[in-house]
Amino acid sequence: MHLIRGSVPKICPLKSMTKSQGEHMKIGQILLFAPSVFLVLMLASTSAPQGSPSRTGWISDESCGKQHTKPGRADCVEKCWRGGASVGHPEWKPQRAVFVGDNDLAIWIVENPEAVKKFPAAHVVVTGRFDSAKRTIHVETITAVADRPPRSVSDRFRG
Repeated sequence: MHLIRGSVPKICPLKSMTKSQGEHMKIGQILLFAPSVFLVLMLASTSAPQGSPSRTGWISDESCGKQHTKPGRADCVEKCWRGGASVGHPEWKPQRAVFVGDNDLAIWIVENPEAVKKFPAAHVVVTGRFDSAKRTIHVETITAVADRPPRSVSDRFRG
């Protein structure tokens, strides 16, 4: 083969292959490609939400937040939801409903407050779509937790 300076020889390995060698090459490519597709599908299925998770916590208002993680003070939460105009303080703006998780006391803004309006300052179990980037929850179901004495922080770690 005669080479011209600066040129690259044009050698095509596919033209010199037999038909069976080409078939083996395609099978090899499929065998390399298939596991990677499987891996991508497996990772996608594990990162997708598996239904709506349920969490236990307290319904409060954005202003008081974690202060309402014990029984009582439903009147305070309701006033904060309405704002201060009804009690002679128009400067107090209505506060959004929030869910305060039991496990970490994280505050989640409730996207659909009508779902929690019957549970001010209540200990509840909620299911819904939690958006950790926005720190919001869209409540799908809510149930009051049966009355029981509150657990101390040290009890939480004992199980």
